Amino acid sequence: MASLELYSKGANVWIPDPDAVWVSALLLQDYSPGEKHLLLQLSNGKVNYPVASPSDLPPLGNPDILEGENDLTALSFLHEPAVLHNLRVRFLDYSSIYTYCGIVLVAINPYDQLPIYGEEVIDAYSGQDMADMEPHIFSVAEEAYRTMTREEKNQSIIISGESGSGKTVSAKFTMRYFAVVGGAAQQTSVEERVLASNPIMESIGNAKTTRNDNSSRFGKYIEIGFGRKGDIIAANMRTYLLEKSRVVFQASAERNYHIFYQLCASRELPEMRALKLDGPERFRYTSQGGEIHIPGTDDLSDLERTRNAFTILGRPDQQMELFRILAAVLHLGNVNIQASGRSSDRSYIDADDRSLAVFSKLLGVEGPQMAHWLCQRRLAVGGEMLVKPMSGQQAVEARDALAKHIYGQLFTWTVQRLNSALRTQGRQSKSFIGVLDIYGFETFDRNSFEQFCINYANEKLQQQFNRHVFHLEQEEYVREELAWSRIEFSDNQQCINLIEGQLGLFDLLDEECRMPKGSDESWVRKLYDQHLTSKPHPHFRKPRMSNSAFIILHFADMVQYECDGFLDKNRDTVFEELINILKASQLVAELFQQQGNVSSVANGSVRSGKRAREHKLTVGFQFRQSLQMLMDTLNSTTPHYVRCIKPNDLKEPFLFDPRRTVQQLRACGVLETIRISAAGYPSRWTYEEFFSRYRLLLRGSQSQEQAQASCRQTLPELIPDPDQYCFGKTKVFFRAGQVALLERLRAERLRVAAVIIQGRVRGWLARIRYTRICWATVTIQRYCRGALARRLALTLRYTKAALVIQKTYRMVVVRQLFLMIRQATIIIQAFTRGTLERRRYRLLVAEQAAVLLQARVRGWLARQAYRRVRAAVVYMQCCVRRRAARRALLKLKTEARSVERYRELNKGMEVKLMQLQLRADQEYLHLPHKYTFSLLSLCVFYVFILLCVCAEHVQQAVSQASAALRAELDEERRKYQGLLREFTRLEQRYDNLREMSLLTECTKGHRRTDSTQSLSLEHPSPTLLSPHSLTPLSSSPLPSAFPSPEEVRRVSVTSPSFERKTSVWSSETPMVRECRSGKNKSQKRNVTKLSLSLLTPSFLLVCQLASPSIVCYDLYLVDESCFVRFLESQLRGQRNQREEELEALRWQLSQAISDIRVDSALSLPPGLPASVLFLCVRHADCSGDQTHTRSLCSAAVTAMKAALKTLDSDKLVPLTTDLSVLIRALSNLCIQAYQQLLSITEKRLQNIIVPALLESETIPGLSGSAVKLGTSRKRAGSDPRTVGGDAPTMGLVLRELGALHTALSHQALPPTQMEQAFHQLTYLISASAFNSLLLRKDMCCWSRGMQIRYNVSLLEEWLRSRGLQAGGAVATLEPLIQAVQLLQAGKKSEADAQALVQTCTALSSQQIVKILTLYTPSSDLDERVTLNFIRTVQGLLKGRSDGQPPQLLMDVRRVFPVTFPYLPPPVLHAEQLVIPDSLKISFLRRA
Repeated sequence: MASLELYSKGANVWIPDPDAVWVSALLLQDYSPGEKHLLLQLSNGKVNYPVASPSDLPPLGNPDILEGENDLTALSFLHEPAVLHNLRVRFLDYSSIYTYCGIVLVAINPYDQLPIYGEEVIDAYSGQDMADMEPHIFSVAEEAYRTMTREEKNQSIIISGESGSGKTVSAKFTMRYFAVVGGAAQQTSVEERVLASNPIMESIGNAKTTRNDNSSRFGKYIEIGFGRKGDIIAANMRTYLLEKSRVVFQASAERNYHIFYQLCASRELPEMRALKLDGPERFRYTSQGGEIHIPGTDDLSDLERTRNAFTILGRPDQQMELFRILAAVLHLGNVNIQASGRSSDRSYIDADDRSLAVFSKLLGVEGPQMAHWLCQRRLAVGGEMLVKPMSGQQAVEARDALAKHIYGQLFTWTVQRLNSALRTQGRQSKSFIGVLDIYGFETFDRNSFEQFCINYANEKLQQQFNRHVFHLEQEEYVREELAWSRIEFSDNQQCINLIEGQLGLFDLLDEECRMPKGSDESWVRKLYDQHLTSKPHPHFRKPRMSNSAFIILHFADMVQYECDGFLDKNRDTVFEELINILKASQLVAELFQQQGNVSSVANGSVRSGKRAREHKLTVGFQFRQSLQMLMDTLNSTTPHYVRCIKPNDLKEPFLFDPRRTVQQLRACGVLETIRISAAGYPSRWTYEEFFSRYRLLLRGSQSQEQAQASCRQTLPELIPDPDQYCFGKTKVFFRAGQVALLERLRAERLRVAAVIIQGRVRGWLARIRYTRICWATVTIQRYCRGALARRLALTLRYTKAALVIQKTYRMVVVRQLFLMIRQATIIIQAFTRGTLERRRYRLLVAEQAAVLLQARVRGWLARQAYRRVRAAVVYMQCCVRRRAARRALLKLKTEARSVERYRELNKGMEVKLMQLQLRADQEYLHLPHKYTFSLLSLCVFYVFILLCVCAEHVQQAVSQASAALRAELDEERRKYQGLLREFTRLEQRYDNLREMSLLTECTKGHRRTDSTQSLSLEHPSPTLLSPHSLTPLSSSPLPSAFPSPEEVRRVSVTSPSFERKTSVWSSETPMVRECRSGKNKSQKRNVTKLSLSLLTPSFLLVCQLASPSIVCYDLYLVDESCFVRFLESQLRGQRNQREEELEALRWQLSQAISDIRVDSALSLPPGLPASVLFLCVRHADCSGDQTHTRSLCSAAVTAMKAALKTLDSDKLVPLTTDLSVLIRALSNLCIQAYQQLLSITEKRLQNIIVPALLESETIPGLSGSAVKLGTSRKRAGSDPRTVGGDAPTMGLVLRELGALHTALSHQALPPTQMEQAFHQLTYLISASAFNSLLLRKDMCCWSRGMQIRYNVSLLEEWLRSRGLQAGGAVATLEPLIQAVQLLQAGKKSEADAQALVQTCTALSSQQIVKILTLYTPSSDLDERVTLNFIRTVQGLLKGRSDGQPPQLLMDVRRVFPVTFPYLPPPVLHAEQLVIPDSLKISFLRRA
């Protein structure tokens, strides 16, 4: 009991209430021992509370600072009203459904969808300590996962609660957490199959009850196996006590199992029509409860989800078999059994019964046999087998028993198939985490065999829970080296012995089941005799008004059980004849294959003709065995507890019923945990925390280093009873209520100090007031004397002023008269003088006008004479010049018709030919051998054809000199177009020869040289040959149709090779064909001589360049075919040489990429790998071999995928080879390398973001006094805290970012790329810190907000110093900055609320309210945020359409799209690269 001095005036106490269970009251006067009443103030008035003795005093209330505490064991007073009030405040005021109670997580069902289960929440809890985060089901799962991976010990999560409390949902979220944290990347991985098993088990094991729309009617224990790396590799499921009676009977407002209604809803599907299903209201097994549909549930979509789960588990072929058996069970319930006989002792089934026929057809059994044995049974009498008919009621019971048996076997068979699908081949689990979803303590108006087994299981679990809690308390005391005595707690072993002990309820029940004429009444009488008369048991009672019921005093409540049906449910028998008929079916034979050797099945027994084989395994015996196996498993693991609470029976969201909640708290063991904790030392403080909180009560040294010594010295003076506290190694422990006593002493010390401060301040204020009064008196006196003196001076001043006024007035009158006379005189003089001056001015104006008229007339006459003379002179000049122009024109026409003009043009062509040869010689010095040969050969043949054509047209040009100038121009254009067509055909033939030799010319308007020499871009003219770019030869009448040799060379290089349609070698002009045919032999000889005389020098040069052995050649015997063969042989040799070079280049390049060392790569110049690869691809592309080019690029991509190096190969000149597939592969490789680089950095940052940004105290001393009032709880399995270790700081975060920035800068990464990378990283930092802030109550205070804001400013300054703010990196920090501003801003008035809403634009409404509810005062000077202020903020936020998503946390997995900018590299030469010898690619340096 708490100290009596705490019952003082103003203290809060709790008194019982019939409606609210407990209500708060205020103590109006101090309590003194011996008083019989307490004067209390309630909400509805004053009341006298009777107190017979100090033990009858009402429980004390906790301090206001502990209101809404997230751990119930942190409360100063641990009792039922404090727990109930704290849960109510958190649930209704803070919308927090989770609360810790020591090692137990209390989960209240909100009956609403909350945005607290997304993947961003999983990421926020992953890797975090349980004591640091807000209570959550993910926190318990993370604690179990971390303990398993760290200690390599199996774990168990025990989830219990009554129907409708949210057990199944909690289990699903737990398994989802394990699937995300320990999942793999395969499409059908084990974790997906584990999650896929939930819809199947819900459909066949869940049903609607009066308390829950999705109630699990069985218990299950799922073992999730993990490998050495913490990934899920297997799973196994065990089930307990399926409620088979629901298959044949449902109470009012309840439904059968979901799967039956899902099948009926999908009866119109083509594959379901063979099942002959109808609406659920047409079947007896689905219509008894009257509830066909569940609001908000679609049975058809649920069935689709179930079928998809079968597909994921790899069992799609067994779906229809399962559905046929389930449909057969429905039809079996509709079989009409009619009574017959005199006393209705017989029964029969019509031969044409439709339901029996459908049942027999679906299962593949004989209908008549089934109809016979449903109404008959076989008995063994004296060694003979007799057939006895059954009454109608017995036949109906046999039919229902068969239906329950089939469904039970189907359920067991489905679980076995799921387990086989959840197993993996070749890998064994290193450890596992078991999730137990089991029914909680149940008590109804009528309780039967199912409730008896359920409550027995809860008794066993509660015993294990009590012992585990006691064991944890003992471990804590031993670790702290406390001198402690054994903690006494209530053990329910007696109740368990009553149920399972020798001659207990189960033993007597099994014994009665073995009796030939055993009945429920005889069994109850045996219970009375054994446990009331013979050996009275304290936990067994008999009801006063009933002889067919018994009462058991469970740990949670007293429950009365009705004995009707206990024996039948315990036997759960079905006749062997019916089972034999089903064994003959191919469809269901597998369900009963285990009955070949034993007469019992998993959930019941088979009644055969021999009594000796009956009831070897009853349901109760099997349940005890499976429960004992479960307890052995739980005892071998580290348990974690989740207690689910149902807040109301109306299923209304956020409605709290105190009576229902207290009932469940008593039943689930939460209050028992508090009793065990209160029996020891529930309040625990580290010496540093105790020193920071109660420093003003301590004596001695006030330094943090001497905290333990100060506590040990002063605490005995504060608490005289040494049994109320105990000193440990690192903590000081207190009994219940002692922290409240210390708070009272602290408040008293603060009150005394406040009184002293107030006295000093009031004295100072009085002295200040007296000084001001004295000063005011002296001032008033001074002002009065001054006023009298000023009044006398004013009288004297008035007298003197009257004299001055009189004198001045007289002077003014005289002066005004003088000024009036003077002004009149001046006006008269002014008018007279003005009249004289105006008259003189008019005379001067008339004289000036006359002079101006004379000047204008004389000028006009002079200009007329000048114009006549000038017109005559111009006319004479025109006549002379026209005559001279006509003479010059006649001379030019005569010149144009002469033959000498054409000779001058021919001289120009010879000059151009010599220039062409000289240019070819110069280009040979810079081009490879094969390209020079091909280019010069092409030029020689072009010149040969050109001269042949020109020679013929020169002879014909003499006879066509009389055409007009315009006609000549039209003819010239027409023949020029013909030349282009001829030239195109010649060019196509040249391309055909190039393709034969696998050498491809440059394409699409670019002129390309060897990549080892240079990479330069040539911009050709938009048009090939325009009429304005013709040579002088083209302006002549006929030969103008042929371009000059320079133009032929330029067109052959710049024409697109993909658009050429004719061949150079196969297309000839008409005059060439005429010369070749020999029709004009003299002309042919002349042309041949002329062409050979021109071609001989250049052709000899080409031959010498191609082969030095060719010195002389008989040019007159050379024809076209010989030259082509010579060209083909040269090109074939060059092609073989090129293939060898490309093969060596590809092998060396692959080795250079895959074998390069990391230290060597870091020392390379920026961009060297990309430059080398780019030049190699360019070199291979120029060869024209598309196969080898693709092979080279594929080898590079394969090597880069193996080494995962970022390469950026932007191209200046388009490639001839189509590498679009490889370009896409390179793009994907760039994105993969970028993401992997960020992933590595994110992994390095993940574990230091929260400690550095939120927990590190960069501003020393700011949070020294900000210690919350509560216990320093250390949970079982939590990581030990490092005292004095090097905690991560912002410097470590900035060093990691700086290392990445240095590496990226060294590799010359584009600035935009770096901005995108740091944009992604800063978002991760902001989201991780922000999510942790929303889930940690200890971070939501003013002092911590200052620390976080300073840490964020360091990150902002670092980003701006490196110019990374342009990419949005700083903008991603805005939510965290606004959250910190919310912590630092005022939170009292409505103006503060409006300012918060206007400031926090980057935060959603849920996030703002969450921060306000988590805000914790950092000192006594600060105050909690009131609920009225929070509601005001919520009202203002409703009118804000911020467009924020309705999620609470930020998505830390969000990936921003990355774009790679196109940045053309500069002109690059191979000799400019500094290639280290270690790369072994020095052959690239060749000239």
